[in-house]
Amino acid sequence: MEFLKAIGRFILTQLAILGLLLLAPAILVGVSLFAIAGGAGSNPGLLAFFYMAAGPFVSAVWTAFFMSLRRVLRTTTPGNRTAASCGMRVQIAGCGWALFGFLGTLVAEVAFVILFRCMSRSPAVFFAVAPFVVFAPLLLVWARNRCAGL
Repeated sequence: MEFLKAIGRFILTQLAILGLLLLAPAILVGVSLFAIAGGAGSNPGLLAFFYMAAGPFVSAVWTAFFMSLRRVLRTTTPGNRTAASCGMRVQIAGCGWALFGFLGTLVAEVAFVILFRCMSRSPAVFFAVAPFVVFAPLLLVWARNRCAGL
């Protein structure tokens, strides 16, 4: 009976993590709207820190998901004879895209914070632009694929 409880806790934990990652973009945009509306108070620095700290993880998950989706659909097509040999390549590519999303977001956030300090001090402007900075790697790769017709 203890074994079944442990499996149930494990499954619920995994579902909670998956739910958080699926809702993370909405949460990040919601935090931005909350801060723009003035809910951050007189010192939004702590909110901005947590926002930027969570950004690379969210970007990594969504970049890996979106960039691997087409490959997974292609390899699971009925009648595809190479599908059995593509499993490990799909996983390696997904890890590569996750790493690209994580590191790309780190670079974009550092550049954004440095440039933002030189240009503006408005928290509303910071939180209005921050979602685009967090998802910059995903947006750039998506735009490259759309222009290349992939």
